Amino acid sequence: MPVPVTAISAQALLETNQLRLQDYYSSVPGLSVNPTVGLGSQQLITIRGITTGGGNPSVGVTVDDAPYGSSTLLGGGEVVPDLDPSDLDHVEILRGPQGTLYGASSMGGLVKFVTVDPSTDAVSGRVEAGTNTVFNGAELGYNARGAINVPLSDTFAIRASAFTREDPGYIDNPVLGIDGINKDTVYGGHLSALWKPSDALSLKLSALYQSFRGDGSNVANVPTPGYPTTTGLGDLQQNYTRGVGPNFRKVQAYSATLNAKVGDAELTATSGFNINSFSDMFDYTYLLGSLTEGQFGVSGTPLTYQNTTHKFTQEVRLSVPIGQKVDWLVGAFYTHEKSIYEEILNAANTNTGAIVGQWLDESIPSTYAEYAAFTDLTYHFTDQFDIQVGGRESHIDQTFSQSEVGPFAGPSPVIYPPVDTSANVFTYLVTPQFKISPNLMTYIRLASGYRAGGPNAAPGTPRQFDPDKTKNYEIGIKGDMLDHVLSFDASLYYISWKNLQLTLVDAANGQPYVANGSAAKSNGAELSVQVKPVQGLTVAAWVTITDAVLTSDLPRTSATFVAATYGVSGDRLPYSSRFSGNLSLQQDFPIARDTTGFVGAMVSYIGDRSDVFTGTAQRQDLPAYTKTDFRAGVKYGQWTANIYATNAFDRRGVISGGEGNFPPLRFSTSNREPLD
Repeated sequence: MPVPVTAISAQALLETNQLRLQDYYSSVPGLSVNPTVGLGSQQLITIRGITTGGGNPSVGVTVDDAPYGSSTLLGGGEVVPDLDPSDLDHVEILRGPQGTLYGASSMGGLVKFVTVDPSTDAVSGRVEAGTNTVFNGAELGYNARGAINVPLSDTFAIRASAFTREDPGYIDNPVLGIDGINKDTVYGGHLSALWKPSDALSLKLSALYQSFRGDGSNVANVPTPGYPTTTGLGDLQQNYTRGVGPNFRKVQAYSATLNAKVGDAELTATSGFNINSFSDMFDYTYLLGSLTEGQFGVSGTPLTYQNTTHKFTQEVRLSVPIGQKVDWLVGAFYTHEKSIYEEILNAANTNTGAIVGQWLDESIPSTYAEYAAFTDLTYHFTDQFDIQVGGRESHIDQTFSQSEVGPFAGPSPVIYPPVDTSANVFTYLVTPQFKISPNLMTYIRLASGYRAGGPNAAPGTPRQFDPDKTKNYEIGIKGDMLDHVLSFDASLYYISWKNLQLTLVDAANGQPYVANGSAAKSNGAELSVQVKPVQGLTVAAWVTITDAVLTSDLPRTSATFVAATYGVSGDRLPYSSRFSGNLSLQQDFPIARDTTGFVGAMVSYIGDRSDVFTGTAQRQDLPAYTKTDFRAGVKYGQWTANIYATNAFDRRGVISGGEGNFPPLRFSTSNREPLD
């Protein structure tokens, strides 16, 4: 496959209790996951440094090849599903622009969740139970998972799985007398059916549901002069208004995939429908408490963010060989999203949590529709050398409106005129590849990707901003040698990013809006190696060197507008480290007949980074950190028992927060332990 890709098995994630992207992103070259500080549901995913710190998603997400979630920020595009691995076969991360086959939101890369297929071979099942604890945890966590596969005939099978787990809380609220206030409860299931009457025809139906509830915020408050709510607090403690902090997420993904062969032609049709919803609460008492006290007689000021997006997708692909030399793929794609985003700022009693008034209720409904046609043509010059050429033409329509009511909006409701926008984008792919041997190949990849533009609602601002686009120039080599003793994947790349989407501010009324401007690039080297030098020992490692920077200054001023951010050519893009690496080892050894043991360790190093751009040259530094995990276990027949220690040395690597974030006092860390 002439594209850099990392695949992680669900079994490996379960054995080490790495259940969220934030837990295992450091084991993937070029991948970065940065939670929004204080908002448990939202996280920014970037690959190879392609981000300015926000905006519409730059990394696409699919569940069983059906795009999941919104293509826009206001549609909840930063709420990425953290699917429990019990419902998965594996997770794939594709690096670099993927805009020919996957369309919008994949200009940085793609995250693919792949569920387990039913099997017609035999009845089978799986059960799992475990417990865990965390530093400063108030109680033990637990998990229970089960799955069963049942063939109903030689051609039809169903598979059902379910799980429940509780992740212990480790942050306390001494003012309210609550320990472990940030406990998480997660449950869900997956039901799928496979009908395969012949090798030429199959139909898979899939329904996946997962529910997540966080009882409180993952934010700790460090005592800070000028912020009385932080006075007297110790390590891993907070003082929030009672009832503020819970967050909820629900994932619903339904799909149907038809594969059919007619002669040498192969038809694939995938229909998908998903519902992505979340609710977050944040305490603004530290900032607005005195105003709230004067207006409503109480100081508590909780803000609720909530969103629900319904998304339907349909894709049809036809692959046809033309003679002995040419493979042709042609397809069409359609998606429609309907989202409602709402922000509610209330006044509440800090001791009881009772709501006594409302500052603001802001409602932002939007729609997104995309139509696309794409084609790939591969010409085989010889058995060893071929060239793939592809293109995709996409048309995007969006609608957007906004209304505000409450004292913050003014004496009467504010209703912005609805905005309709449209855009067309063409992306391409050119990939020559040469097979040096059956297990060794090299390639050159020229590819482009894009993310959607969109509308602006504030009067006087530009009505819309355009899609921005990346172009990738890459050379790579990958192979499997010495009878599978050594495998490797190496690449050099240069990504040019034009027409960046930037958040600006109207100088006349302070309204934010999005416009296009400036340019950036990301270039680097990636090397992944796995070696099995002796019986039972597996050593795997990767290193990345990345230079992701602006190549022109961010716009600063004009007659009417001012920029919300400051950046000059050469400034690093947010969250990108110049050097990162990972080393893992596992030794399997026999214990007795039908019994084997294993021990393993993994060390991940993430280099220093800068956080988001700010209004000045001052930006938050995110220091380098190292994370170490251990694991061990015993396998007897079909049974496995294992123990693990994740982040064994309690290194709280800072991954986001500080200057440029709101509020600037808080940070998120790499090991589920955010701090200020």
